[in-house]
Amino acid sequence: MDTCAKRYSKRIIKEVAVGKSTKREEYEMDKQKIKGTQAMAVSAVAQSGARESIRKKMLIRTVTPTVAGLVIAGILIILIAGSEIQNLQNENIMDISQNASYQISGYFTKYMEISRQLGANRDLLNLFDEVEPGVKVTEAPGFAAVMETMENMRLTDADSIVDVWAADVDSSQFFEDTGFVSEIGEWDITTRSWYNEVVAAGTTIVSEPYVTASSSEMVSSIVTPIYDENGKMEGVAGVDLSLGALAGMMQEQKLGESGFLLLMTQAGMIMYAEDASLVHTYIADAQIDESVKQGFSSGSYGTYRYRFGGEENYGYMTQAGDSRWVVLSGMPGLEYNMDTYRVILSTVVLFVLMIVIMCIMISRIATGIVKPIQKLHAVADQIARGELDVELDVDSADEIGEVAKSIDKTVVRLKEYITYIDEVADVLNEIAQGNLVFTLKQAYTGEFGKIKSALENISFTMTSTIEGITSSAEQVTSGAGQIAQAAQSLADGATSQAAAVEELLATVTDISQQVKENAEYARNAAEGAGDVRTKIELSNQEMKQVINAMEEINHCSNAINAIISSIEEIADQTDLLSLNASIEAARAGDMGRGFAVVANEVGNLARESVQAVQRSTELIENSREAVERGMKLVNGTAARLSESVAGVVGLAEQMSGLSEAAEGQTKSLAEVVNGINQIASVVSDNSAMSEESAASSEELSAEATALNEMVGIFHIG
Repeated sequence: MDTCAKRYSKRIIKEVAVGKSTKREEYEMDKQKIKGTQAMAVSAVAQSGARESIRKKMLIRTVTPTVAGLVIAGILIILIAGSEIQNLQNENIMDISQNASYQISGYFTKYMEISRQLGANRDLLNLFDEVEPGVKVTEAPGFAAVMETMENMRLTDADSIVDVWAADVDSSQFFEDTGFVSEIGEWDITTRSWYNEVVAAGTTIVSEPYVTASSSEMVSSIVTPIYDENGKMEGVAGVDLSLGALAGMMQEQKLGESGFLLLMTQAGMIMYAEDASLVHTYIADAQIDESVKQGFSSGSYGTYRYRFGGEENYGYMTQAGDSRWVVLSGMPGLEYNMDTYRVILSTVVLFVLMIVIMCIMISRIATGIVKPIQKLHAVADQIARGELDVELDVDSADEIGEVAKSIDKTVVRLKEYITYIDEVADVLNEIAQGNLVFTLKQAYTGEFGKIKSALENISFTMTSTIEGITSSAEQVTSGAGQIAQAAQSLADGATSQAAAVEELLATVTDISQQVKENAEYARNAAEGAGDVRTKIELSNQEMKQVINAMEEINHCSNAINAIISSIEEIADQTDLLSLNASIEAARAGDMGRGFAVVANEVGNLARESVQAVQRSTELIENSREAVERGMKLVNGTAARLSESVAGVVGLAEQMSGLSEAAEGQTKSLAEVVNGINQIASVVSDNSAMSEESAASSEELSAEATALNEMVGIFHIG
């Protein structure tokens, strides 16, 4: 009993430990799942924080190439516009410079024509022909007519023409319209500054400016050479021209806001400049680039970029017609490039405004795209969290609106799935409460049809499993009851057998004592001892048979012990399977497949229990029969021993001579006593084991009852 109790308590402790271990493993698994979910959530948040927004992507991917294109376009526009502006500026500078040169050229051309007309005057030509060396020019017949012509010419423009004059080469005489006539030989034409120039040109020239002695006025002489028929210079006709009008002409020409014009003679004397300090100085002495000086000297006229007065200028140099005077213009670089700078600034401002407006428009467009997407994202997050009862408010007529409509349809469908989930939850709660018979009312369309089929399969499988378990439990209970009854009967029989063996032992002990007491009388019973010996030998053989029978009882008892062990193992496995069935019922894991395995094992254990019980019944029956045979043999032995005692009493007087034989008989009886003691010990052990078998059978019956109670919570009908 103590051994069974200890074994049972150890099994209970083991089951509790296994249950705790299982619960601890489930707790650790749930904990790991929670940690995994949290890690996924943290990862999702990190990805959300690290992701690049659509607005930013649209701005970067749209504005960047647009800005690059605008920059390239701006550079091209600036280059093209700058080039065009520079061309326009150059054309403007050239036009103004040429216009000034045209006016100067026109001014001089007018008076050069007057000088040519005077040089071609017939009266003057005749006068030069008539005047010989040493003859006074006033004595020539046509002198008065020439003087009248010259006066009329001066009167045509008295403001600009200072005087009109002529000179004869042969007589070296000079005369002018004022009536002044030089003495013969006093006016040598070859000494005049313009002589070589006239000779070299062979046509009308404009002399370098000089100051007249009479009026101290700066004038230039327009000299026309006069040749005879042989090509020999006879004289010259000239017009002294006031240069005051040139300043007015030059001032009328405006080159921008800060541009300037320079009027230079053929020799490089500056006749006009806004800076008065430059007037009547020479360009060779001015602080101007050497390129301009060299261009002036070589007659290389055109556009120039030069520094003058410490400032960079853009200008144009041109010759004023036949006068060979030169006009040089200049515009400071700041004003020259001002329009280019304005174009650059306007282009930059325009492009910046375009970029800003484009960024604003893209941002608004992106906002219009992002807001619906954010709403869709929020709804998707709610659905991902298992919240199926959501609302979607996106009003858009584009592709996002179509996506929103599709998601809205999905949301509507998910709301329909809520009824499925509610019904599945109710059904699972009923299963948890033990009700395995239920009815699914929803249609379960689509993939949810698999859930419906699975639940129906669970119901069918669990119902079949529980029915099998219930039937097996009932059989186990019935078998355990029968084993308990058989074991109790065996225990009772073993107890009775032990009492009988004890009585037999006491009887044999008494006989042995009497044999000892009668040893002396045995000496006198020598003659009748043979019969007694024969009977005693028969009794000894029968007692051996008793020993063999008792040994059979011992073997049967050992077999009963093994069967009881098998019953204990079956009970343990049945208990464990019952616990596993309870766990499987709580978990409802793979749709009840675990219950089929448990039912199969429980059925096998039940069959093994029945077989073990049958074997136990047979062995117990054999033990009983062996004990009965032993009892019969012992009774027979007792009867024969009684007859022997009677014979020994009758022959007491005759056995005195048989003392030695009696002593041997005494030793044999001592051995019989020892054997009976062994039989008594074995019978006692069998009795104890029978009691343990009965206790184990009662435990098996209790476990079967508990299994019935656990299975009883399930309703399958």
